[in-house]
Amino acid sequence: MTTLRQKAAIALEKDLIAQLKPLAMDRVQFQVGLKPVTPTANGADQIEFLFSPNPGEPLQPLAETASGGEMSRFLLALKACLSQIDQTGTLIFDEIDVGVSGRVAQAIAEKLSQLGQQHQVLCVTHQPMVAAMADVHYQVGKQVIETAAAKGRKSRKPEDSETPDAVRTVVRVKPLAPEQRREELAQLAGGHSHQEALTFADALLSQAEGLRQRA
Repeated sequence: MTTLRQKAAIALEKDLIAQLKPLAMDRVQFQVGLKPVTPTANGADQIEFLFSPNPGEPLQPLAETASGGEMSRFLLALKACLSQIDQTGTLIFDEIDVGVSGRVAQAIAEKLSQLGQQHQVLCVTHQPMVAAMADVHYQVGKQVIETAAAKGRKSRKPEDSETPDAVRTVVRVKPLAPEQRREELAQLAGGHSHQEALTFADALLSQAEGLRQRA
């Protein structure tokens, strides 16, 4: 088992570094550390990912050295490495693009699109570049509603409707039509005017369509 792990470690190191380069981590170092331990049913190895994002910095445990944005990109690259053999049908990324912007955000969007060719990918994002690459958009929002109990109390004491159990917060999810997608991307992008934001959203959608066709 140790011999197999050593071979797999070499292959993973090479593949993962190649996956990280397009994510603006072209000088990253990565190594799979194998330390001998007392044999168990899981083998005789303690496995640790060692990571150095910048030239001149020593390899250190990933959990201790990677920033939030670096960890997000590392996870995405790792999933890309395993996508051909991973039997998981659905991958969920919650703000995988946190701490990044610009060129890196676009690279993450393209990597997510590539993963979507082997898996169903669900991604929660506030990045218009990432959202534009999706095949389908859903808007997720919170809404405060009045509870049934509060409605029943209205006929007795109006002040009862102000008690803590009178309202609750629910999450609403709705699919977006093409024109609604455009509006939502414009909202995410912002800009000096709504028309500027819409123009930017159109450009993102057009670019995303071209990238999907070339994939």
